[in-house]
Amino acid sequence: MLWSICASAGAYEDFFTAIKFDDAPRLRGLLIRGFDPNTLSEDGTSGLVYAMQQESPAAFAVLLTSPAINPNVVDAKGDTPLMVASAKGQLEAVQSLIKRGADLGKEGAWTALHYAASAGSVPVIQALVAAGAPVDIRSENATTPLMMAARAGREEAVRKLLQLGADPALVNEAGFNAAGYALRAKKKELAFEIMRKERAIRLNRSRSSGANNQ
Repeated sequence: MLWSICASAGAYEDFFTAIKFDDAPRLRGLLIRGFDPNTLSEDGTSGLVYAMQQESPAAFAVLLTSPAINPNVVDAKGDTPLMVASAKGQLEAVQSLIKRGADLGKEGAWTALHYAASAGSVPVIQALVAAGAPVDIRSENATTPLMMAARAGREEAVRKLLQLGADPALVNEAGFNAAGYALRAKKKELAFEIMRKERAIRLNRSRSSGANNQ
């Protein structure tokens, strides 16, 4: 019994050491012997997230191809690997996680798209929306990815989200829309750009409504 506990402790240390040094053969051997790839570190970090933090692509690939891996494992902060990869702007990791079945998130919660928008990663934003993430998905306080991009002053991300169909008129529970957040971020021209887009959408809707009533 004591040997088993010591062996497990040793495997635990070996697991995170192998990830840290991007030692794919060593990591693969641990998984073949039955070590759980979803094990969290002492501070609540998953192996997949730790691999991204340590810039260990080979270890990340080994973990992701493990039959036992859960691509939606939640860390101590409540984040999934896809959320972390999106926040870091790591497109290849995002694409790999999506292919492995990573959850894009749900309405009423913070999602990978919110994180990508805040980080200003246009390629990741495109990948997430292409995979099916709703462009106007709302967080727990009804904040949209467009609002997050505007709040962070991410101009290209704002433009890409608008191009993808984000609604600039939406307001969250704090009473702000995307233009309001752009103003708070001291991005006056960006705020005006969002307002012009909102006005154009409103006029088009009005014209369409009028045409349908004729």
